[in-house]
Amino acid sequence: MERRDEILGTIQHEPGITFRGLARRLGLGIGDLQYHLRKLERDGEVFSRRVGRRRYLFPKGLEDEAQRLLIAISTDTRRRILFRLIEGPADQKTLSEYLGVSQPTVSYHMGELVKLGIIEAERRGKSVVYRLSYDPGLVVRMIRDYRPGLLERLADGLIDLLAGVGGGDD
Repeated sequence: MERRDEILGTIQHEPGITFRGLARRLGLGIGDLQYHLRKLERDGEVFSRRVGRRRYLFPKGLEDEAQRLLIAISTDTRRRILFRLIEGPADQKTLSEYLGVSQPTVSYHMGELVKLGIIEAERRGKSVVYRLSYDPGLVVRMIRDYRPGLLERLADGLIDLLAGVGGGDD
């Protein structure tokens, strides 16, 4: 029971954690974690949502909208895409250059974000323009409330970027 409480506490503290991430964080074997999660799911304490090859874990009572946003911010590339789209719509080429990744990589992540309903895609001629389908403030609040460490890392990255552009203080 103690192990199960630890699993539940971790999921409550980090909603949207992946199955494998939870196993690593707690140092549990896959079979052991599956056993405890089955019990927690059967008791209605947690539930999971599969997106692609990943299984995301949530505490009971978390709204669908929050689940989708937490899944969207679960990877660095998708977070960076969302932060770029907070600035305004962008096409695949712009996002590829901004992220420093290939256009097929951007396309894959955009497909996942469209499936989640986080972004909308609009064809304009030969290109596709992407925009957030959520209020940008909601995205930032979700990160602040559920992943506060991400805001610190993003702020540090912005400071480093500005220091590189402006040359910093001499």
